[in-house]
Amino acid sequence: MDSISGTSGSISSPGIGSGLNVNDIVQKLLDLDSQPLKIIQQRGQRLQTQLSAVGQLQSLVSSLQAATTPLTTASNYSLTTASTTDPSVVSAATSGGAVAGTYSVAVTQLAAAQTVVSASGQFSASTSVVGTGSLTITLGTLSADQTSFTPKTGATAVTVTIDSSSNTLAGIRDKINAANAGVTATIVTDNSGARLALQSSSTGAANGFKVTVDSPSLAPIAFDPPNGVNGLTRTAAAADTLASVNGIAITSSTNSLSNVIQGLTLNVNKLTTAGSPVQLTVANNTDAIKANITSFVAAYNALNGFIAGNTGYDPSTQKGGVLQGDSSTLGLQYQLRSLLGGFGTSSTTFASLASIGLTFQKDGSLSIDNTKLAAAVQNPAELQKALANVDTQNAQNNGFFKKLSDWETTVLSFSGALTSSQQALQKSIKTNQTDQDNFNQRLSLTEKRLRAQYATLDTTVSQANALLKYVTQQFNTNSSSNK
Repeated sequence: MDSISGTSGSISSPGIGSGLNVNDIVQKLLDLDSQPLKIIQQRGQRLQTQLSAVGQLQSLVSSLQAATTPLTTASNYSLTTASTTDPSVVSAATSGGAVAGTYSVAVTQLAAAQTVVSASGQFSASTSVVGTGSLTITLGTLSADQTSFTPKTGATAVTVTIDSSSNTLAGIRDKINAANAGVTATIVTDNSGARLALQSSSTGAANGFKVTVDSPSLAPIAFDPPNGVNGLTRTAAAADTLASVNGIAITSSTNSLSNVIQGLTLNVNKLTTAGSPVQLTVANNTDAIKANITSFVAAYNALNGFIAGNTGYDPSTQKGGVLQGDSSTLGLQYQLRSLLGGFGTSSTTFASLASIGLTFQKDGSLSIDNTKLAAAVQNPAELQKALANVDTQNAQNNGFFKKLSDWETTVLSFSGALTSSQQALQKSIKTNQTDQDNFNQRLSLTEKRLRAQYATLDTTVSQANALLKYVTQQFNTNSSSNK
């Protein structure tokens, strides 16, 4: 190997002395030696692909679990819907426990909040000074003729102090609002000037109020009719909703009637016409059950399709799926079909999924017979037994989806089949990477050895060439001298 030396070091080029392409020779030898490494790397790539596939499988089982959960919840088989003949007057919403039936609803009075306002023309603007002192707000029921006031049970009167920093109409408004006394204050401006308006924060007869003051200067904003104090005038009386359901009188402080009928909330918006009550119908929500079953079938088919596609063999590409031959995946597929394809004992009406309209196809997917399913959801009690029954004494009597839910929990657990598969693959990947690192290290040592050997060869050939050149020169010189 020839070299050129200089002040900055030396530059070497393998093969200059021998004329051999050393770099090319070494690389080809290394390529031959690295063939086993390629096989190791391909195996590592396949392991990574398998790990990704198991992760996808785990995600699909989780999705199936999420779709199974609503079908193992007993209350989802007793869901109801509510409708009325005039939703603009009375609307309704159901929750758990509502019983199917028809109800007649009449509304004769709507809940309202009390409102009082100051006299017209009394204050020119919101900056007008009213006075100082204290005003006390007391919640309670004011009689229709305003001759008596009954304080609200459990409520405490709130006293608001008005000083020189808050003695304007706007200042008094702000002090009242900050007191959280159950009354909201606003200022309304019209052609006559500014007017203070007070309104109950909540509707209902018991949320009326009176305002007493301890200073004559605050008399224009006092309101205590039973004692002849009327600085403020009532423009709207506090009132309860008065209604009847199937002739039974109902009273409510709001326009939302909760639990008047178990599991049912009525919202009243208008008065009904005398003699023409609104008809309310509560019916079983069969659409919700069908929607839950449809979602389950979609999740199951997604899982089944993934397993089939990744464990099968494609004749067109002559390649097997990434999980072909994987015993854990094939075991899950078998368990899943066994759980759902057999017969159950929890319901005498629906002994199989096929009896409710869910049938297995040749490819293992589920299809829905809408006619059978529509008939099955009309019997929610038996459907619940078939799908969600829980027998703590004998798990064999559990419903189909209860059994499936238990299986899903086990499979997805820390010690479940999917986690075990992931851990085994991760261990194999780690071992494979170690094998690659070790092989690369051996290749590096081989390269150093080969380069050292060819460097020695290069030097030897270079020296031989130099000797040959010298001998040739000497021979030519002697030949010339003898002529």
